[in-house]
Amino acid sequence: MRGDRDFGFTDEQLMLRDTVRDFVRKEIPDAKAREYDHKKIAPLDVFDKMAALGWLGIAIPEEYGGSGLGFVELGIVQEELSYGLLELAVLYYRATVHGAHSLITYGSEAQRRKYLPLIAAGKFKSSMSLTEPDAGSDAAGIRTRAVRDGDHFIINGAKIFNSQIDLADRTVLVTRTDPSAPPHKGISLFFVDPKSPGVTIERIETLCFRSVGTNRVTYENVRVHQDDLLGTLNGGWKHLMTNLNKERFSLAAQVTGAAQAALDCALKYAQDRVQFGQPIAKFQVIQHKLADMQMAVHAARLLTYDLARRLDAGVDCRKEASIAKVMTSEIYSRVADEGMQILGGYSMTPDFQMERHYRDSRLMRIGGGSSEILRNSIAKDLGL
Repeated sequence: MRGDRDFGFTDEQLMLRDTVRDFVRKEIPDAKAREYDHKKIAPLDVFDKMAALGWLGIAIPEEYGGSGLGFVELGIVQEELSYGLLELAVLYYRATVHGAHSLITYGSEAQRRKYLPLIAAGKFKSSMSLTEPDAGSDAAGIRTRAVRDGDHFIINGAKIFNSQIDLADRTVLVTRTDPSAPPHKGISLFFVDPKSPGVTIERIETLCFRSVGTNRVTYENVRVHQDDLLGTLNGGWKHLMTNLNKERFSLAAQVTGAAQAALDCALKYAQDRVQFGQPIAKFQVIQHKLADMQMAVHAARLLTYDLARRLDAGVDCRKEASIAKVMTSEIYSRVADEGMQILGGYSMTPDFQMERHYRDSRLMRIGGGSSEILRNSIAKDLGL
């Protein structure tokens, strides 16, 4: 029932797509995805099976134990995983992008050799610790402080919406190391063990993403060695910006896969649901809704893999990354909303995946850069 085509994929990329697709069909059918969501269980068993297949190392250079492939392949895996459960793809993305690509982009050689082989083997999970109670879209307004103490830094502060940190081996912690500097200066990144003394993690109840979930975190006199500084001291903001395109690409791939799943759910329901003596898929109003949903998902996939190829080519694509993230997240939201309308009252029950898509899609217009903030960025790239 899947509506995609090869999108210019090579034979090897098509083989990867089909392999991941078969894996998702077997390991995370809809009933299992609903169980993870409603029982608030992280899909760690499926993550471990993925790791055994080598998928965590797809975009890690071969010298560090990976496959040395690119963003097209990274997108294929995330799209297919999201078709089964969006949060499974997010688990994958936080290891491969927040973890591996942070190290590849601005980590030291010693850090790469220490951590990348572990990530490639699926023995290491990562998270990102950026947002604070008073610093959301205004990310440069962070207040968490790291103060040098000999060979260590002492960290104090609080983070919010810190997803996966309770499962992570390390988190990319964004701190302020020079409070006298302008907002975008004086920021440094550390690769912190969340099990360190002084770190307190508290789960937050949320509308969506209930499987992996999210947390509030406090840091009280947490000692971090200077060897865990990621990149240059006071150069953290620049380092964060270098990884944003990869993050937005990953989110685009994820919501494209989830939107396809929502479309397929609505299509099957419309073909099976009989009213007024015939399947509701026979009514033109339903056909037009499904046609619009298919066009939107097709556009999302085109945007996603266009961006993947730009990243693989190493060209500047900040504007295209913002466009892809805004468009695909809003497409997912529209597809889920129309799916709710097609399923009617049944869309409100946990017996169908549509209610999960409706909840999850709402978050994706906020996380990773809200639609409003990214429109500001696109306008800036237009010279406005």
